[in-house]
This record gives sequence, structure tokens and C-alpha cells, in this order.
Amino acid sequence: MPNDDHENAQDKAQDKAREKALTWAALLGKWAEFARSAVALPDEGDGGLVKKAVPDIIALQSITHALGEINDLDHDERALGLDRAEIGIREHVQSINTIYRGEPMPEGVSELIDDARLALAAASGGGLEWTVADDRIVCPHPMELVDALLEAGFAGDLFLPTPGVPIFAPAPCAFIRHPGGAPIEPELAAVIADFLAISGEITEPEQRPEPRQVYRQFDFAKGGPVRDYVVPVESDLPAGQPLLVPAILAGERQSVTLPVPGADRQGQLPVEFA
Repeated sequence: MPNDDHENAQDKAQDKAREKALTWAALLGKWAEFARSAVALPDEGDGGLVKKAVPDIIALQSITHALGEINDLDHDERALGLDRAEIGIREHVQSINTIYRGEPMPEGVSELIDDARLALAAASGGGLEWTVADDRIVCPHPMELVDALLEAGFAGDLFLPTPGVPIFAPAPCAFIRHPGGAPIEPELAAVIADFLAISGEITEPEQRPEPRQVYRQFDFAKGGPVRDYVVPVESDLPAGQPLLVPAILAGERQSVTLPVPGADRQGQLPVEFA
């Protein structure tokens, strides 16, 4: 049986490698065709601008797809890859901006630039997010969880619900990331999931490029809270009370308030997303 398991694992690894090879071959074929077609573009006008930008466009797409597989590298190679990707994106975007100086940039080219920047942000600052799967979740104070993570050497960021305050489905209820966006180990993810699952049903974690915050928004003319509003942490600050608190930042314990008596009696609220 152990030999069978080993052979099955090898087969799966080989299948994954073949799938990646096919995907990469398709990507190369697509951009090779694009490069060949660009040769026929005129040297002047809009076509001439695209023609000049072709090398940078192809390079940006290559960086974007490479960032999607950067977690296959070991720690040192991954860090080096992020540095090179950041430099490459900056240089190619600068080149494209120079080409289109004073001219409107095609929407497709702008989207390629946005995709590359988003891929870099996801690879360098991303992490795992859990959301509430059913009804609500009301978490206790995370002191013991924080103690365990810090004793194990965790040096990243951890966001959790304010103790005693309900978070309603399908809002995010936790986010964790390593410095530099390194992959979260399954064992670490399991520890966070166990803490959350004591208080309610949660989803499987999903990789996200940045944490999201849940704001409880109020209309005092109606007598209190009216909805929970979910936005990326880096977005403009909306009105309302933030419900997720940093328990650990850059490996340092943060002050987390004790549960407020009666806060868990909050009735169900609609959850809306930016």
C-alpha cells in the first residue's frame, strides 16, 4: 500500500507538470502569434505605438504568469523572484508610458499593467482568508491562539473578529499572512480554522491578495446598525465600526479588547461588498 500511495503521488505530480507545460506552451504560442502579427502593423499612428510596445507587453504578461507560480520556489528564490518581478514591472510600465506619452493608452494595455501589479501585490502581500459559512460567528478572546503562534515563531499578520461581536455570513472573519506573502502552511491554517470553528461554521480558506475589513454601519435615525460593509483594507476608509482587529502585526502581539457584554445579542444584518 505505501508503494501504491507513492506511485499515485508521483502520477499526480507528473500530471500537474504536464498540465503546467501545456498551459505555458499555450501562453507562449499566443504571444508568439501576437508578436508575428505585430510585425505587420504600421510604424506610425496607433498601430505604430502598439508595435513599439509589443516587447514590454509580452514581458509584463510573462511576469504576471510567473508570479502565479512563484509559490513553487523555495524561500530564497521566491524572495529574489519578487524583487526581480517588481523591478521588471516598473521598467516595462515606464517604457509603455514613454511610448504612449501624450496619447491615450488602449484599455487592453492598461489592463495588462493592472494585472501585473495585482499579481505582484498578491504574491508579496497575500494570505489566507476565511469567511462565515452559515448565520454568524462569535469568537472569544484570542489570547491563547496568539500565544501559541508567537511561541511557534509566527512573524506575520493575523486579523480576527472583535471578541464577542457577531460576524454574519458571508463576511470575512479571519486573515493571516506571512511576511512577503509566503505560502501559509497547512498546519498553521488548521490552527486558525480550529479556533474559528468553535464559534460557528466557516468556509475553507481562500488565497487573497490583501485582507478585507468588515464595517458595521449605523443609521441612528433607524435606531442602530443597518448593515455590514466589506471593503479591502487598503481602500478608502468608509463610515462605521471595524469588526476585524489585528491580533498580530509583523510578529508582534497587538492589544485586543475583551468581549463587550451583550454585544453577541446583535440581530442579523445584511452583508454588502464594495
